[in-house]
Amino acid sequence: MLGCAAVTERNGSFAIGLDLGGTDLKFAIVRKDGTLEAFGKCPSRASESAEGPLLAMAAAARLLAGEMHEAPIGVGVGSPGAIDPDTGALLGATPHLRYLDAFPLRARLASELELPVVVDNDANLAALAEHRLGAARGARVSIMITLGTGIGAGIIVDGRVLRGAHGGAGEIGHLPLGRAGEPCRCGVADCVEPEASGSGLARHARELDIAPADASGVFAAAAAGDDRARVLLERMVDRLGATIGAAVSLLNPDVVVVGGGVGKAGEPLMAPLREAIARYTLATHSRRLRVVPAALGERAGVAGAGLLAWDEARASAERFSPRS
Repeated sequence: MLGCAAVTERNGSFAIGLDLGGTDLKFAIVRKDGTLEAFGKCPSRASESAEGPLLAMAAAARLLAGEMHEAPIGVGVGSPGAIDPDTGALLGATPHLRYLDAFPLRARLASELELPVVVDNDANLAALAEHRLGAARGARVSIMITLGTGIGAGIIVDGRVLRGAHGGAGEIGHLPLGRAGEPCRCGVADCVEPEASGSGLARHARELDIAPADASGVFAAAAAGDDRARVLLERMVDRLGATIGAAVSLLNPDVVVVGGGVGKAGEPLMAPLREAIARYTLATHSRRLRVVPAALGERAGVAGAGLLAWDEARASAERFSPRS
């Protein structure tokens, strides 16, 4: 059983967007202009086996196609991890999908659904949606930071996702900017993610008996005057600012968009983060830089996945159209 559904009456062609996470699978119908309909969630089944998330995605896609009474133009999938841009396969292991090590995700789902499927990194697709529809609209170069348990980033240049040579661009959470010596599962020495992410805040909150022991609990404790929580946030924001500052120095974006679960903290995060980014960035790069909260929330990944499916359908039509 899929375990969820959300459908309304609709007409016309559509894409299906799927956003695969370690716990939840988000899904929606995505119109050509990026409008979402029938947004919903269900368990991703990623903790069961390699087949679990594949079956969850296939069930969600069939549910939406069945309610529409027609086939979609294609299915877009956002997934954690580095995705091969040519094959749509995961290039290796990712902590959030423990069983999908080097898994041929696009090929398997396309075979299961008998539909065109495109796959990209979930942060890339959230960045694409924010660039076209949300907080980075109108920018030439934008970076979307997804700040949650870990740190992800998607980079958009002139309207296109910057994927790198092998699909791994944007892994700023694993830059060697850490100071506390906390080990990361990635294996990079001095990786910054354990200090600059929600999981880092939660770990330190448990050590200090701050409850609830998560990012929201630390922000709430700091707002209530708890100096221990305030120091934790200052350290986290400093390292996050240095990390984003490195990306700003390298890419010189118009806009940095901050989203994800920790990003929902709003100005208590954004105000000190802007100061930290400026502290670690050349004045020529920071002077006109906008650092803004995400506009699309938890729907960004699904919207980006659908937009990618539309882009691929358009490119495919152009490849096979008769030349005059």
